[in-house]
Amino acid sequence: MKKVILIVVLLTVTACTQTPLESQPLPKSLIESPVKRDIPHSFFVGSAIIPVDENARVVEVMNWFDDETILFLEEDIEGSTIHKHHLFTGESSVFFEMKGWIVNVIANVDHSLFALHVINELDQSEIVIVDKQGEQKLTIRDFGEDYSVYWNEYEPVSFILTAYLPDWNFETYFVNVEEEQINQIYLEQSYIQWISADSVAYLNWDELEPSFRAPLYRANVETGETELWKEDVIAYTSFSDGLSLSISVETDYDLYSVYKFYDDKEKFRQIEVPILNTYSEQWWIPFYTYDNENGIFYFLRPKTSGDFITYTDGYDLIAYNVYADSETKLTTLERHVPISISPGGSSLLIGERFEDVLDLSEGVLIPVWDNE
Repeated sequence: MKKVILIVVLLTVTACTQTPLESQPLPKSLIESPVKRDIPHSFFVGSAIIPVDENARVVEVMNWFDDETILFLEEDIEGSTIHKHHLFTGESSVFFEMKGWIVNVIANVDHSLFALHVINELDQSEIVIVDKQGEQKLTIRDFGEDYSVYWNEYEPVSFILTAYLPDWNFETYFVNVEEEQINQIYLEQSYIQWISADSVAYLNWDELEPSFRAPLYRANVETGETELWKEDVIAYTSFSDGLSLSISVETDYDLYSVYKFYDDKEKFRQIEVPILNTYSEQWWIPFYTYDNENGIFYFLRPKTSGDFITYTDGYDLIAYNVYADSETKLTTLERHVPISISPGGSSLLIGERFEDVLDLSEGVLIPVWDNE
């Protein structure tokens, strides 16, 4: 049985309140340590955002191109086109077009390469790697029926490819785009997170004992050596500034999940977030995104613990500065929807199709395109 961390998707998002940024106390700060840095004043300085031209046939925003430019998708009967749109000049241009259907765009750590997940004209899954100029660098096909890409956050030209096979198994490959090399490697799990240039971490789910918790392992990609790091972890993610985050609970009856931030292997910060219960083996985790430039963790925090299906009290959008151990409430959303911070930390994309952008300088939510 494959384990999945449940990130529940709802279909709408309402406008953020256009009020000044409001400081809030932490839900629970458990670790005292010296302040390394705080949110810089320049973080809250920006310009007016110009939406995509109303004549554009926008399907969705796929990703950030750079700190001021988004990539949005248009489709027609002949195929897909990815456009660049500069949020502050309003200029749009074609980035990449092809016959077939682009279903996802995954940027590497410095947004110099983009992995396009494509369904081609033969209804087969492919991964197409393009550079900043939209030029095709590598195409991966015929390794499996579907793929996941995990860019190396320490070496931007490489990633791990998970290829899902017809028999529900999977294979993993180390890919170097610059050298055009694809080498098979062995990993116990299909979902991984990079923790150094040659090491990854993963939750080692037991298929014979269903549970929403699993031990966290570290593995060296080059040698294949593994070691147990933590027991009973619900979810784990790593960030390119060297920090990482695990999510756990003390008991099955807790009202709060424990979010532990690590600097390498050492616990650095810890906060608690209210739990919304799904009454299943799948654990609800709020949508989040991380600003590597400023060390700020953005997440949607329920106002209270409760049941996910019946919860209607809204979600506070929180900017938590991990280094300074301080937080700011940006606004409240009525719905639980994906969020994505721009590479330099100036704006947030919000929504099922990233149809809105939050200008952090003004604290207002602006439609990326005309939704009429």
